[in-house]
Amino acid sequence: MKWQYFILVISCFNCLGQDFHLSQVDQTLPIINPALTSNFNGFEKFSIQHRNQWLGSGTQFMTSYGLAEFSIGKTRKMNKSYVGMGVYFMNDVGGDSKISLKTGGVNLSGNLPISSTEWISAGIQTSFNNRSADLSNLLFYSQWNGTNLDAAIPSGEENQFNSFSYLDAGVGISYNYKPSQNATLGYSETAFQIGTSLSHINRPNQRINSYTKDRLYAKFCIHANFKYGISDASALELSVVQFIQGRHNETNVGVFFRNRLKEASRVTTLVNGQYVVLGAYFRMTGAITPYGAIDLGPLKIGLSYDYELGKVSRAYNHSIEFFMSYLLSKSSLFKSKKFH
Repeated sequence: MKWQYFILVISCFNCLGQDFHLSQVDQTLPIINPALTSNFNGFEKFSIQHRNQWLGSGTQFMTSYGLAEFSIGKTRKMNKSYVGMGVYFMNDVGGDSKISLKTGGVNLSGNLPISSTEWISAGIQTSFNNRSADLSNLLFYSQWNGTNLDAAIPSGEENQFNSFSYLDAGVGISYNYKPSQNATLGYSETAFQIGTSLSHINRPNQRINSYTKDRLYAKFCIHANFKYGISDASALELSVVQFIQGRHNETNVGVFFRNRLKEASRVTTLVNGQYVVLGAYFRMTGAITPYGAIDLGPLKIGLSYDYELGKVSRAYNHSIEFFMSYLLSKSSLFKSKKFH
């Protein structure tokens, strides 16, 4: 086997030993920390997120999520203990070799109020995962025809990437403080959340071929969110997420301004408030990500655009990410009555 293939294998090991990342990581945190499953005002929530990374690099790296969250025993005021359940899928595909990860998982969370404004939660996660690749689209130096690389010339290489599956597991806890269950804070009111999680606690084997094995590093995450009401219609928000996985770490910071466009109905519960959110994420490796979102009550849509400033910008500068969620905050799909 030629040395180019060894380089490819080493590169694959590096990819398999680490997780992918999202800029809008706080939008789908229940996938990272299962304790946050159903941690919102409402019964059900359905979310999708898609990232197209490394635009202009000559190949594509795409990550897509889907998450459905449900509640058992929740009240509108969230003043009783309840159980959250989440079902999610993920598809991550990268490069000309189509190295991919497909995941289907289930979250369970227990949520316990400790006062009228505070509650704690803990969660567990399990998932089934499959990794695969198609190395037939790769070109090697042995296919050089004197002018360029020619796919019609046999490479002499063998596709030795074995598709394999494995089970994974994770746990998490969180603490939440909120002065009321209103969507927007009042003047000078504050709300915050802090949590931590551990993913890949079983360190599953990554069997890239029949000769070698690699174990996925456990990933530690700590996250915090702080909100401050600057008026009855607007608020500032700070989000921080820190990941540590093996010898690698990543820090994401988000700063946002949230302003109310339309007030919710005070007489009935049929009209939701509407909001606009503007801000940016900052990744400590050298990336700035402007972000904007429109929140129409049940429906929320967000869009962000990465601009790389660090060393990686020598290869590419841009990534785009889309998020959308639909929230049932008035009544459940499984109950005809309103929240208590």
